Amino acid sequence: MKTIENEKVKDEFELIIAVIGRGFADYVVFSAREAGATGATILYGRGTADSDKHVMGISLQPEREIVLILVKKNERRKIMQEIAEKTSLLEEGRGLCFSIPVSSVYGLKRVTEQKKEQIKKAKELQKQVKLEKKSAKTTKSK
Repeated sequence: MKTIENEKVKDEFELIIAVIGRGFADYVVFSAREAGATGATILYGRGTADSDKHVMGISLQPEREIVLILVKKNERRKIMQEIAEKTSLLEEGRGLCFSIPVSSVYGLKRVTEQKKEQIKKAKELQKQVKLEKKSAKTTKSK
């Protein structure tokens, strides 16, 4: 098996992990994207902290969502602050958000390449819309 490790990528990323109540992952992802994150992975789980709670003889198993966001080291603080502020993580019991360093990354498309592709697609879409508008105007004038 051939492996290639890019030394420039090494120690350049952090993994933000947010653990929140079921149904709130989209808010975390939206907040992270607003702060500059490009994507996230959502996992489902259940917490054990409140597993001894019973309602009408039924044991409650608190469901959780775990959001994983790989970010550049220099963007981590801004993204985590945005998540904490926009999703009420600063209130007790709402969940938690933390980060861990990532020593190596494989299979990751460079963020700058992704942004270039997004810009290119947006420009192509704008050209297409302009052509459609121009075509619609010429059709109306006939």
